Amino acid sequence: MGGRGTFAAGNPVPYVYETDTSFFAGGKFNGVKVLKGVEGSGKHGLPESSHSSFAYLKMNQDGTFNTMRIYDKDHNLRIEIAYHREPKVGKGLDKVLHYHVYGKEFSQSKTPNFERTTIRMHKNSKLYKQYKKFFKGAEL
Repeated sequence: MGGRGTFAAGNPVPYVYETDTSFFAGGKFNGVKVLKGVEGSGKHGLPESSHSSFAYLKMNQDGTFNTMRIYDKDHNLRIEIAYHREPKVGKGLDKVLHYHVYGKEFSQSKTPNFERTTIRMHKNSKLYKQYKKFFKGAEL
C-alpha cells in the first residue's frame, strides 16, 4: 500500500505509534526509537513517513530485530530493512535479512500503486556494514 498522502506529503495525519519501552531503556536501541502501534489502531508495522526521526525500529516480541525504516530529510520512506520470510529472495519458511528501496512517490502518493526493490542483504554490502548493530538476533 502507498503512503496515502502521509505526513511527508504535508497532510496532518494522526500518528498512531508509540515508543516501545519493552526491551530498551527509553525506548531506543543504539540511539534509534523503537515503535509499536497504539493498541486498537490496527497498525503493526512502522510509519510510511517520519515525523521527527531519520529511522525507526520494530522489534519482535522476544526483543530481536524485525524491521528498520530509514527516511530522507523530507520525511519520505526510502529504505526498509527486514528480517522475516521473503519469497522473492528466500526459500521456504526461513527468515532472510533483506531490504526494500522505495521511491519518493511511496510517501507522497495517495494511491496504493508504487514500486520497490527487494534485495537480499549480504555481509559485505555497504548497507549491512552501516546498520548491522541494529540487527539483534538476525542471521545472514
